Amino acid sequence: MSNKPYCLACGNNQTSHIFSWISQTTNVFTAPLHRWLSKSFLSKLAAAITDPILWLFIGINRLLGVLKVNTDPTKTVNQRGKVLWQEAIARGIPMHNFFVFGRPVDLYGATVKGKKLYFNGLPRPLRTPNGSEWWLDDKFLLKQLLQKASVSAARGGVFSKFEPLLKKFHELDKPVIIKPRLGSRGRHTTTHISNEADLKKAFDSAKQLCHWVILEEHLIGSVYRGTVINGKLAGVLRGDPPRITGNGVSTIAQLVELKNKNKPVGIKDVQIHEEHVRFLFRLGYTLESVLPAGKTIDLTEKIGVNYGGCAAEVTSSTHPEIIKIIEKAAQVVGDPIIGFDFIIEHISQDPQKQKWGIIEANGLPFINLHYDPVEGETNNVAKPLWDFVEENIEKF
Repeated sequence: MSNKPYCLACGNNQTSHIFSWISQTTNVFTAPLHRWLSKSFLSKLAAAITDPILWLFIGINRLLGVLKVNTDPTKTVNQRGKVLWQEAIARGIPMHNFFVFGRPVDLYGATVKGKKLYFNGLPRPLRTPNGSEWWLDDKFLLKQLLQKASVSAARGGVFSKFEPLLKKFHELDKPVIIKPRLGSRGRHTTTHISNEADLKKAFDSAKQLCHWVILEEHLIGSVYRGTVINGKLAGVLRGDPPRITGNGVSTIAQLVELKNKNKPVGIKDVQIHEEHVRFLFRLGYTLESVLPAGKTIDLTEKIGVNYGGCAAEVTSSTHPEIIKIIEKAAQVVGDPIIGFDFIIEHISQDPQKQKWGIIEANGLPFINLHYDPVEGETNNVAKPLWDFVEENIEKF
């Protein structure tokens, strides 16, 4: 990616547009076949031969020098692998990762109760009852399933052409949001859309990563990640975009400068670029606008400390009814490891009295997000994850 221009719509998580479009579009087409296969006798056959084939593949590539085993837990490709490894060490589970041509990849090996496991990202069962490993990242299928079970999800639909999307746009409450049907980390997601011109730009942007795009009502509040392990909510993390509050005197540009000077440790500076300008324009502001005293606004739809936002572990203050609903959603999906993203204005208040909803799910959640929040205590989510693996090793 280093030789390609920086994509503002991808943000800090750059990806190949062509590869993503082909991969995500193909996944939508093949998902029905995968779901059918997951419930047929072929799934058992596949499960029986997956490990031997993987062991053979790893063995051959190790002999060729393509793959090399690393036993140093500090040399992982991401923080998720590091916290998972640290917990494995704490409970005496031998673990390693692999290097491909001298670089670490998100592929690991571990020995649990005498059984060797190889996994990408996180240890997961080979298959789930609903075949959710094939469709969990599909925002539209997830929305359909949750709404059928009366679990709150944002209203909207999926579209490949602009004309029917425009018709639906006029039926929904404004503002709305547009994003690729598949994909993660907020890539090519546009929020606070209130007019047709912005709608078309957002549609074209999302289409760069997938043939189908999601249109839904924009929910107000922070984005929360609820990580569910084996049916139980293990942690809730609040993710905020960078925000500023007016004083009735300073311009937005000046408020950003003040924010950068007084930010907590661990939060990066807000670096204003074209995406911020377009976002502010959709809110009705420019960089020279003076915010009224006490008025708080977001600066972008991107969330997290890398964008100048915030991250807070809020599991202890999450309302009991929210916990019940998220755990119900996990039961509906039928997957033992899920990261649900949802938006709500007040996490500690009754969800029945708020407009809120689940917006997407992730089968390989970044559990490390719960470890070093700017606010709140570290939450060792890897512990219940390894508990689940050890208690259900026969399913792996």
